[in-house]
Amino acid sequence: MFLRLRVGMIALLALVASDLSGQAHAKCRMRSPDTVISGITLTDSESAVSVVGADAELIENDHDLPHARFVSTNGAEELVLFAPYGANQDEYAEAEVRVAGTEALTLRDLPIESFATGRGVALGMTIKQVEALFGPCVKSRQRNGNEVFIEYEIKDADRDPELSRFSFPLYYAEYEFLRGKLVRFRFGFAYP
Repeated sequence: MFLRLRVGMIALLALVASDLSGQAHAKCRMRSPDTVISGITLTDSESAVSVVGADAELIENDHDLPHARFVSTNGAEELVLFAPYGANQDEYAEAEVRVAGTEALTLRDLPIESFATGRGVALGMTIKQVEALFGPCVKSRQRNGNEVFIEYEIKDADRDPELSRFSFPLYYAEYEFLRGKLVRFRFGFAYP
């Protein structure tokens, strides 16, 4: 009887520990996710038109969603806006900012010198600066030589108090650092 009681107690403790672990993980969430890039609110066509103009040419390929590309006034940064399939005209659900390559010289420039998010994320930031904004609850962290990749994710975003108005099930944000400085970031609502 003592053995059955002990086994039962161990099983109960394991169940409670598992439940507490799940609760702690559920509470670990990215703080105040970004939904704005240089004045463009994701999925808001009016804000997009006011910044990049109407009817931006979308590039389609097999590697990613249809997207429009722009370059900063100084030619140093590139902004890519991604339109989910079936979206309204000038409606973008994801945004990426990266160091511009030579091919960006042919892109339409915007009257913006540095693309920044509503929370203040901009190229050149450090890992500590990004984590100070969004917290330590990363989905993944990878290191490859001088490169570090950090990814955040919010599942059930369509039921999240801050993100439900966007009506997408998954929000993500990824940040790429080279030698400790942010060289690319992408965030938004993943196409279901």
